[in-house]
Amino acid sequence: MAKARLTALAGVALGYLVLAACSDGTVHTASYATLSEARQAGAVDRGWVCGLLPDGSYELRAAYEVDGERRWGLFNFRPADEVALRAVLAAGEVSVTGVTMDIPPRIEWWPVQLRGRLDEERIFATGLSAYRSADGAFTFLVNWKQGRGYYWRTNGD
Repeated sequence: MAKARLTALAGVALGYLVLAACSDGTVHTASYATLSEARQAGAVDRGWVCGLLPDGSYELRAAYEVDGERRWGLFNFRPADEVALRAVLAAGEVSVTGVTMDIPPRIEWWPVQLRGRLDEERIFATGLSAYRSADGAFTFLVNWKQGRGYYWRTNGD
């Protein structure tokens, strides 16, 4: 009986170790069809999805630290949403020279060119332009022609 209990406890402990090894521990991801869906799910109120996105944003991906401030996201927007997006961005483009994007590897949808030490020339060659949000909380990279944007907030931002 004691041997069976010990075996069961060892199995449970092994299960927890496997789960811990397969997880980065604090970063979670989520997908939403629309910003409205993200709001209804409470993701905007919790800060998991940036609340500055235009109302018409769609195909959203979010990654966030539950116990921290780091956030990453991508979204698509319609041409009609460009004015709303520009309204939440500070005037003028910013440089991403010297920025190191330390993003967890499990965030598969985050582009390779936006990982590690950012190469501004290469990023801008893809049509992306960099901005800070007007409130200073987020950095955005936006491809106006494709209607796609990326954003992040890190503990250092």
